[in-house]
Amino acid sequence: MKHDNNDMSTINEQPNSSITNNEIMKKPIKTRLTLRMISVFLLLGNAAPLYALSPIHLLNYVDSYGNVSLRNSGDIQLPDPLVITGNLNLERSKISQLPRSLTVNGNLNLAYTEVEYLPLLFNVDGFVNLAHSKIKELNYGMRVKGDLSLMGTEIQKLPDNLYVKGDLYLNNSKITELPNQIIVDGNIYIRGTKITNIPDNAKIKGHIIN
Repeated sequence: MKHDNNDMSTINEQPNSSITNNEIMKKPIKTRLTLRMISVFLLLGNAAPLYALSPIHLLNYVDSYGNVSLRNSGDIQLPDPLVITGNLNLERSKISQLPRSLTVNGNLNLAYTEVEYLPLLFNVDGFVNLAHSKIKELNYGMRVKGDLSLMGTEIQKLPDNLYVKGDLYLNNSKITELPNQIIVDGNIYIRGTKITNIPDNAKIKGHIIN
């Protein structure tokens, strides 16, 4: 049987591949690295999926003083209930929902977060920083044992019987009036708001600063 030279060249020609044996051997390593990078982005990047942190995982972010820093993390889910012996820093994280029961023996920093509501079981011994967050509402009769900052938020109303042991920062928020029975041991900062009147039953030991 006679074959044309052109036919033989076609039969003997090997597929042109740019993948070498070394690159094939490295594929499992690349796969493992990719999976590791995905897990890192879930926690520290701008990942959309929710990443649940167990109490054991949380230990990786606790310092020797009991402080927990998850600043700039993704949309994480914290253990419930959660007790922090020091400060809890979630500034600029993508977290949108807090545990139903949250106790922080130090300060709570929720600035620039997606949090809209606070837990019903909510106890913080230090300041509560909600500046530039998505907060929509505070708990009725909320008690803050340090400063409370709502600067730059879209919140429109404060709850009655609010107590703030430190200063209350309302600068550039949508608050238009102070609530009934409000008690503030420090100053109230209202620059950039439409607050013009102070309730007769308000108890403010410091000054109203505009």
